Amino acid sequence: MIFTFKRIISPTLICIVLCINFSCKKMDITPSVTQRGGLALTFDDHYIDNWFPYMDLLDSMGVKATFYISNYNKFTAAQKAKLHKLQEHGHEIAFHSTTHANFLKESNSGGCDKLIKEEVIAGLELMNKDGFYPTTFAYPFGKHSEVLDKLLYKYFKSVRALNGTQDLTRSLASLENNKLLYGLGIDETSKRSMEKIKGLLFLAQQTNHCAVLLVHNIQRTDTDMQIPVWKLKEVLTNAISLHLKFYTISEISRQKL
Repeated sequence: MIFTFKRIISPTLICIVLCINFSCKKMDITPSVTQRGGLALTFDDHYIDNWFPYMDLLDSMGVKATFYISNYNKFTAAQKAKLHKLQEHGHEIAFHSTTHANFLKESNSGGCDKLIKEEVIAGLELMNKDGFYPTTFAYPFGKHSEVLDKLLYKYFKSVRALNGTQDLTRSLASLENNKLLYGLGIDETSKRSMEKIKGLLFLAQQTNHCAVLLVHNIQRTDTDMQIPVWKLKEVLTNAISLHLKFYTISEISRQKL
């Protein structure tokens, strides 16, 4: 596959794009003339008090993000109100399990039926009662199996695992009908350079695919499971400069269960 570079970019970025490109033969990257490449920004866990102050930032940049929620049973009334506000602003409220259990470990020790009952159905019932109806799911700790995927497809349009490989293109999804996605972590714990993130976004633009990125917190000093606000702004600004569309996960998932 030979790419036509439509703008001048740094030699470093060219090298990164070429390194990413080595595995593109594994996927269909024929550009569409009617659709536009994009970015799906996802947030994991229960950090609503951290996310909420940055809603205006996301709004100002035209971002519609996906918030995968765990531990909803511990949300206060005020936190639920904040989550509703995010939903009202067009962000997707998705599901990340009832108690953030490790699905692989729990399915091996207690069985899949017990896992689904406690970590999926119980949490969904609580969220449904309060007006949240998640249709997409992200695995806690990012690990999955084909057996678990098939079970979860009965409840969700798509499931998201973690891209724990050096193949960044694994986090490029098609623009529709996805069932299994691999999020690329860009928290400080990932030690992912800005050049590599920009390289992936550039490739999403060139191939009309959607880059799926994963964040936990924004601008926290007490944990590395966060992205500094300057870095988040740079990622989003770069996406805008590439004319990428901001997608929610539901938008790029299969349309029916």
